[in-house]
Amino acid sequence: MNHRHASDHQGLTRRLLAIGAEAGRRAEAGRVRFAALLLATLTLALALASVVAAHATYEGQEVRGKARGPVFQEDEPDRPAVALWSVTGDSVPGSGQFPVVFLTRLTEDAPLPPGLASWPEPGESVLSPALWDRPGARDLATRYGRTVGTIGSEGLQSPDELFAYVVPFARAEGDGVKPVVGFGPDSGFVYFSVGQQDDAKPEWNFLLMGGFLLVLPAAVLLIVAARAGAHARDRRTALVAVLGASPRSRALIVLGEALSPVLAGALSAALVIATAAVVDIRLPWVGHVLVAADVRAWWWALLAAVLAALLVVLMVVVLTDVTGRRRGSGNRIGGTRRAPVKWAAACPVFILIAVRGPEFFPTGTAPFVFVNWVGAAGALATLPAALAVVIGALGRGLAGVGRRRGRPGLLVAGRRAAAHPGPMARMTAGVVVAIGLLLQAVAWQGQLGSNARAAQATVDRIGTSALVVQPPSATVQQWAAFSRALPTGTAALSLTFEPQAGRTTVTGECPALGSLGLPCASKPEISMSSSADPRLRELLGWSDGGRHTARVVLGAPVTGQGGVRGFTQTVLISPRTGADLSEQRIKQAAYASFPMGAKVSTIGGEWLTAARVNQLQGEWLTLFGLAGIAVLAMASGFAGLAEFLRQGRALAPLATLTGNARVYWSTALHGILLPLALAGLVGSVVGAWLVLPQTASGSSYLSDGLLVACAAAAALIGVVGWVWGAVVSVRQAAVWRPRGE
Repeated sequence: MNHRHASDHQGLTRRLLAIGAEAGRRAEAGRVRFAALLLATLTLALALASVVAAHATYEGQEVRGKARGPVFQEDEPDRPAVALWSVTGDSVPGSGQFPVVFLTRLTEDAPLPPGLASWPEPGESVLSPALWDRPGARDLATRYGRTVGTIGSEGLQSPDELFAYVVPFARAEGDGVKPVVGFGPDSGFVYFSVGQQDDAKPEWNFLLMGGFLLVLPAAVLLIVAARAGAHARDRRTALVAVLGASPRSRALIVLGEALSPVLAGALSAALVIATAAVVDIRLPWVGHVLVAADVRAWWWALLAAVLAALLVVLMVVVLTDVTGRRRGSGNRIGGTRRAPVKWAAACPVFILIAVRGPEFFPTGTAPFVFVNWVGAAGALATLPAALAVVIGALGRGLAGVGRRRGRPGLLVAGRRAAAHPGPMARMTAGVVVAIGLLLQAVAWQGQLGSNARAAQATVDRIGTSALVVQPPSATVQQWAAFSRALPTGTAALSLTFEPQAGRTTVTGECPALGSLGLPCASKPEISMSSSADPRLRELLGWSDGGRHTARVVLGAPVTGQGGVRGFTQTVLISPRTGADLSEQRIKQAAYASFPMGAKVSTIGGEWLTAARVNQLQGEWLTLFGLAGIAVLAMASGFAGLAEFLRQGRALAPLATLTGNARVYWSTALHGILLPLALAGLVGSVVGAWLVLPQTASGSSYLSDGLLVACAAAAALIGVVGWVWGAVVSVRQAAVWRPRGE
């Protein structure tokens, strides 16, 4: 008997699941809900997997960074040194600072760092593939000496890392040169490692970005998908309950309806993750390469993310069915015949506060930032109300145009928007607010480095007509060799700033001093006027805190040797104002003259390379934000599509009377495509207005391409929803028969 009871129980379960599956296929928005649940499961699984992948990437980079890390002899004093190791930094156009590691082999059997097939000879270098292929930096093949190969993937933190190993032509010496006994944890304790992770943002930044910009939008899409077509489904659930179905039976019917799309979404996500575990994938916009080995190392967590997404979607589907039945509400977004005019009127006021309010305070101060934030927050909070009012007014206008020109689709869409502006506004508000928040985040990301903005302004004013040269260590003979290798007419002087004395000293010989308009004689102190050489004003502005006064000393430039007090830097000057020096050629001369090369940059240029970290963070924000906007646009599109199809049967008599199905295309155009396209456009325009105080200086990473991408993402989803809604409505009309409507 127990066996028969269990068999009957299993049979009933299968029948209830089958009933739910058949009900889903026959529902008026069944295919819409199928696609919505599939995409909700897919996006939620991939959003959770992205968080896991971020951690896996950081861990993989850390492991590979330690594997090539030097084991210093000072930490293993009982072992013999096998090589000399030192590191400096360099940059190429468009990059941040990257490591250049100098190695000198001390023994014939010295172990190789990971990624090297053999030891380069003195005067040779080995570059990472990304550095070798870097556009605009072709001189790297000879900058550090003759390049003889590329570093293998096992010796790089990621395939897109910029990294170089150099064996100097002469044995390097100095405080930064240390003997090592090997490389990696297998050779001893690794206390020091260098690589791209050193300048990367902390891991929690990416975990939060994945959580807020991907997981939350996926959760919104899940709620919309779970309630898609719920108006008819709630009636069915109520009927089943009246017939005596238990809560378990009702839940099985709901699961049967959702199981196929949820499984399809989970399998699609698993396929994407499996692909990432097999081949390296270069992510768009940021150019980062997701390493397959890192993904494979965390396969169990990624699998758990997919299973968690599957279970969460099924749980939400069941719970929303219960809450929807209790509320007696359907899928349609509750409308209102009265738009919130008072809140709508506040929106342009807040926009005005955000855009013009900061002008009353000094740029960058706390009141400047506070006023802009208050205005932006108020504008985004009241924007849905403003959209409701605008949509209601547009609806009345569209209805009037449709009535005068005899266009039933325009008339129906316009009257519905005028009568129920709230649902349309809520459909578009999520997209508009998401775009506004993304633009705020990207714009403020560009405000994190005032020194970088000042350095870029310096470059804009004087170009590369003055370059700062800073070798890690150098002798008088090496400085002489470097001077001989400089382009003809290049002059050199030194700038020494003594903080305690508050004094800046410019030292140079007559040609160098004359190229800056300075007297060919020692002067106790001179003050710069507005007519002074702009290069000199920039040099003093970065050296003496804006005092623009200096002592002039006639003589050979100070090269940092001989115990000079203060901070000294060597500056190369072009023969005349406005004539740029070749930064690449100067760097090549530096690496040919100094054993460990030299940092060569524009005045304040070190801040430009440091700002690349923030710029890259802004690109990641853009990538994650665009993905989140696309998901929110899908949620809005599905909500509007399900609502449109719920009303589709009511349009069937109209199509019969007009004699054509173009009314469906017209109504879907004005009910789905137009609102979403306007949402993308309004979000981009209003968002750009709200960040004007931050972008006025030109320092933001906000670009026209980003604005176009935001608007295009919403419009693309609108096009899909328009075509889909029109096609399904036409099919519904084809099987409609009068039933006493």
